Amino acid sequence: MASELRLVLIILGALLLGGLFLHGLWTVRKNNNKTPHRYHPEENTKDAPPAEGFDELGVGSVRVVKGGGKKVPEKPRFTTTPRPEAKPQSRPIDLKRRTVPTEQDDLFTAPQDPVLNFSAFDEPQEAPTVADTDADYDQFAETTEQDSLQDQSATEPSEVLILYVLLPEHKEIQGQELLSALTVLGFKYGEMDIFHRHQDSAGNGEVLFSLANMFNPGTFDIHNMDQLTTRGLSLFMTLPGPGEPLQNFNVMNNAAKKLAEEFGGQVLDGQRSVLTVQTVRHYVERIREFQRQRLIRR
Repeated sequence: MASELRLVLIILGALLLGGLFLHGLWTVRKNNNKTPHRYHPEENTKDAPPAEGFDELGVGSVRVVKGGGKKVPEKPRFTTTPRPEAKPQSRPIDLKRRTVPTEQDDLFTAPQDPVLNFSAFDEPQEAPTVADTDADYDQFAETTEQDSLQDQSATEPSEVLILYVLLPEHKEIQGQELLSALTVLGFKYGEMDIFHRHQDSAGNGEVLFSLANMFNPGTFDIHNMDQLTTRGLSLFMTLPGPGEPLQNFNVMNNAAKKLAEEFGGQVLDGQRSVLTVQTVRHYVERIREFQRQRLIRR
């Protein structure tokens, strides 16, 4: 029984494989028959008669064309015409339109040093700076000269003699101490908010010389001397002045020396150099020359 069953299964399997093979072959042929027929020009031209003027191979008869042998120039697709180079046009120079630079355009004007203005001493200053005493005291000298010498001619020459008392950077003069020292030396607080040395130590008579703050604002606030600090003082006298000029300068020089000793400073001349014996002699010569010129003008 088992052998017979095995034989039956083998036969069924073979039939099944043969059926599958036949079905696949049939499917392939069916697909080939559905493929569209491609056009081949050789199939249509085999039986077609040759066209007129052409042989079987499609070659036509020879024709003679006039102008043969001459090459026809090919026309370029794009034609460009060279533009002539532009020549620079020479224009005549208009001398009237040419401008000459002025001094304001070419020259640099250096700023001038600030000048101490006694009319604006009440304005606050950001930082103390050295006052331009030469220019400032010239202005003060003119004012005092007009007050004390009204009977003299306005064209009479004048001169200012200046001495400085300067302290080192680490030292300062306190306002109250300065006021006490100036009182002992006979100075009186007065016009221009500065101190003056009069002919009389009590403050009477004309002004012999004056004392101002070397640093801006250049003045003193007599009501707030306890808040004042400065490193320098300026003593100056004007020529002509009351009394004997040489004697007045000697008093001013002695006052400057005493202030320098009191506060630990140095006495400087008008050029802010250390005052020497030779510089003092130079001041004396200036005073004598001024007196001589004054006598000549009379």
